[in-house]
Amino acid sequence: MNDPRRAASQLRRELSQARHDPDHGVRFEPDRVLTTLRAVTGQPETAVALLAEVWPAIPTDTDPAWLQALCEAGTEPAAALPTSLLSAVAFRRAAHTLRTRGLLRLAAHQGMRELAVHRVRDDDPGATAAALHDLARTYRAQGRLHKVIDCADETLETHQRHHNQPSTAHTLAHLGTLMIEVGRHDSAVKYLTRADKALEQLPDPIRRAECLVDLGRALWLSGNHTTAHRAFNRALAVAIGLDDAVAHRIRDAVTEARQTPSIADAD
Repeated sequence: MNDPRRAASQLRRELSQARHDPDHGVRFEPDRVLTTLRAVTGQPETAVALLAEVWPAIPTDTDPAWLQALCEAGTEPAAALPTSLLSAVAFRRAAHTLRTRGLLRLAAHQGMRELAVHRVRDDDPGATAAALHDLARTYRAQGRLHKVIDCADETLETHQRHHNQPSTAHTLAHLGTLMIEVGRHDSAVKYLTRADKALEQLPDPIRRAECLVDLGRALWLSGNHTTAHRAFNRALAVAIGLDDAVAHRIRDAVTEARQTPSIADAD
């Protein structure tokens, strides 16, 4: 098959069929993939469409050096399509494949490239938030919690800019739990207090009860036991009207939080 575009289309169909029907018997051929991809580098739409099918089809025992070569081969065509949603799909699939194989530096780079597409488009806050969430998963796997927080901060800014109150409230609560995780308890209290006020305006009592438990935990850890007890009691009050299993979970969370050592205990 001499036509590079036709060869790419044929390979893409085979990979897609193999992904949806693993018993189809299509064998993954790394050399063929790279040769076909490089032949259509000057046809970015074709190359990116192929990349989107290649990444999820890669066998788990593939040589990491080959995966890096695939990343490099996809750089030029993707750069030619800075606002392509298909490029974003390819980057997301690349990040997932690389992350599951422990190639976290490469995964983070692909995740940043996906995010760049959505930043330029700036037309779908949900897609931007999803890209940030996926990138944060890679950063967490790397142990880079400060970068996880950066992703959450940008997610909050995105939802606020688009006036999405439920997502803003949930992201505030998420930032609060991240602050607890890194030991910044005063910051956690501020975020979770804002989240509680936002959730109070929303029909989401389960999430509000969970937020109040986290707020109580942050207050408790900072040594403010009196105010922490108030937050815990408010969480329990909200839980009264919830499903029994959910209410039981909230009560258990409150009990556990009250048993956590705090600054005051250390003194």
